[in-house]
Amino acid sequence: VRDTVCGLALRTQERTYSFDNQVRPMDINARIKGLDWPLIGISMIGQRRLINIEWAIRFVIANGVMGDFIECGVWRGGSSVFARAVLKALNNNDRQVWLADSFQGLPKARTSNDNDNWSKMEYLKVSLEEVQTNFRSFHLLDDRVHFCKGYFVDSLPRCNVSRIAVFRMDGDMYESSMDQLFNLYSKLQIGGVIIVDDYTIAPCLRAIVDFRNWHNITEEILSIPGDVSGRFWIKRKSIQLQKDQYLRLLPTTKS
Repeated sequence: VRDTVCGLALRTQERTYSFDNQVRPMDINARIKGLDWPLIGISMIGQRRLINIEWAIRFVIANGVMGDFIECGVWRGGSSVFARAVLKALNNNDRQVWLADSFQGLPKARTSNDNDNWSKMEYLKVSLEEVQTNFRSFHLLDDRVHFCKGYFVDSLPRCNVSRIAVFRMDGDMYESSMDQLFNLYSKLQIGGVIIVDDYTIAPCLRAIVDFRNWHNITEEILSIPGDVSGRFWIKRKSIQLQKDQYLRLLPTTKS
């Protein structure tokens, strides 16, 4: 399942879709590290970050950390498909899989922390129906899979996940990253794993640094072996949310 969702199993049949709207042969090394956009595969995070998802799930199970898996920013849903497959393979029937996404691409910027470039990328716009179809193709769409539809600023306050064991962030933007952190970090259980897909993208990195500084989060940030952009840490202590820092990022009228 892992190498199928990222397109590696397809080998010569798979292609890469690039920023200049061209389709080229797949570079296997780039695909392993999640450095390209698959034409056929349903996850763009690459093999190494998928391995990290499996490690995180096994880690929280082995350490008795209660809670579910949530991914914020799912594209075609492949990473969450893989998470559900791992839980099923481990015969873990208690944990749910949550997917939070607008299912219509990234939002326009709300503040000067971001720009509108991400919102113009048509290739990132994947419907809820397509993601559900991808789950069905692996026979993994069941009552343990839940969808929180909408831009994070609107959908995450309504998301019914109560306890999180593995929290995977993939929102690229400063504001989207803050929406995720302020709405979900307090639900991440002690001993749970937070994964940041876009740590090397400047706005996301700045959001992580700001949030950690505001809340005196000092847990070590770890690299994902063999990967370039992904990072994670294990939550060791609770925090008191500094909500005033978040309120200044919110629009007076949400759109």
